[in-house]
Amino acid sequence: MLMNISNNTWANTTLLHPLGLAALVVLGFAMLLLPRRYAIVPMIIMACFLGPAQRIVVLTLDFNLLRVMVLFGWMRILLRGETSEFHWKAIDGLVFAWALSGLVAMTLLHGTIETLIYKLGFVFDAAGMYFLFRVLIRDWNDIDAIATSVVVISLPVAIAFLIEKSTGRNSFAIFGGVPDYTLIRKGVLRCQGAFAHPILAGAFWAALMPIVAALWFRTDWRRVLAPVGIICSLIIIFTCGSTTPPAAAAVGVAAMMLYPVRGHLVWIRWCTLAGLFLMHIAMTMPVWHLLTRIDLTKGSNGWYRYKLIDDFITHFNEWWMVGTKSTSHWWAWGTNDVTNQYVLEGVTGGLLTLVLFLITIAWAFRGVGRFENQIGRSTARRVMAWSLGVSLFIHCVIFIGVSYFGQSMLLWYLTLAMIGSLSPSSASTTSRIVLRGREAAPENQKRVTFRDLPRPALPAGDISVQPGG
Repeated sequence: MLMNISNNTWANTTLLHPLGLAALVVLGFAMLLLPRRYAIVPMIIMACFLGPAQRIVVLTLDFNLLRVMVLFGWMRILLRGETSEFHWKAIDGLVFAWALSGLVAMTLLHGTIETLIYKLGFVFDAAGMYFLFRVLIRDWNDIDAIATSVVVISLPVAIAFLIEKSTGRNSFAIFGGVPDYTLIRKGVLRCQGAFAHPILAGAFWAALMPIVAALWFRTDWRRVLAPVGIICSLIIIFTCGSTTPPAAAAVGVAAMMLYPVRGHLVWIRWCTLAGLFLMHIAMTMPVWHLLTRIDLTKGSNGWYRYKLIDDFITHFNEWWMVGTKSTSHWWAWGTNDVTNQYVLEGVTGGLLTLVLFLITIAWAFRGVGRFENQIGRSTARRVMAWSLGVSLFIHCVIFIGVSYFGQSMLLWYLTLAMIGSLSPSSASTTSRIVLRGREAAPENQKRVTFRDLPRPALPAGDISVQPGG
């Protein structure tokens, strides 16, 4: 079966190590008491150091510790009245519609109360985490705080991965959800730490690396943190022993190098698509067959990923309405392991869910393109804005090789929320943000005059803002 709700031995069972309970209490109260700018940091710490099996079950409802942290976060927001600065944007509706579409489709497909409960948990994660982050993140200083905190967190995580690499033992196994002994494939150790899977561990830090690297362009003490965070991220990426994270990191480096030519990004996109189209026509196999050629760790399953995409297209008639219950009959044993987020969206939610997922991604890229209208001349701000787009792009690349679950979903919602919170919703809000935000001021100037402010064009008739490069 495609989805076995009880596939984890710890499901529907309260599993709480004393250290896990202590961490939950400390991090939960830290989330309540820390300044808003750092309120998200305890959740990132929880994701990086506590295994996915740690959970509390209430009336057959599983609350893993990240879900409990979401409750702490919303308690904080309601007690402090922090929703006053929240303004609904189009991307918020897209995220909610995507989650709701998946809930309805899978419930109709399976028709069981277990499926409904499972998908309600997914909606809780999507809405709870995403909107929690949307409320807590308000300006570019919040992004700097997150990037700085990530560097600090990366140090002990990288050390733990090096220890696991040298010993072959996972010290986070005491919390459950990860094996005692490090997985080995084709002679390569696949370290995973507290993460649910080695690929997800590497993918998590590959997607964070751009915003860490962007700290290098600051003029204050945070600049020295950039190389530390990059080195730690690379250690984690390569010790996970999987091809997808290093490939995604390489793509991220290439994307960061495009920053000087960002004004020509439209042409770069169209030329890339045209090149892929011409290759698809010229090749005897479809262009996605190139996935079989990628192997950076001598243990890649590129052929499997190619075949999964190929059969996903071939069996369109089976899944387009509300998904399908099984993919194992497509071609071989093991195809029920859907290691592609795009394919997973389709086979579990149908065409509508997949389209909403793609539109959400496209809208997020659109938001990144509009950052330049509201960040002034600050190089540090411009690079950080570009890095958010690169991080989103890395997620999109990773989705080809793995489907997210566990801690990785937190980072996906955080990425969407950071972009959603900082992207202007209209031309008028763009000018208001520039006028009000001190963070838009160039770092080498004491003040910004009205003449220096970007002036969005207001054509006659309907007012619209075109996405930037």
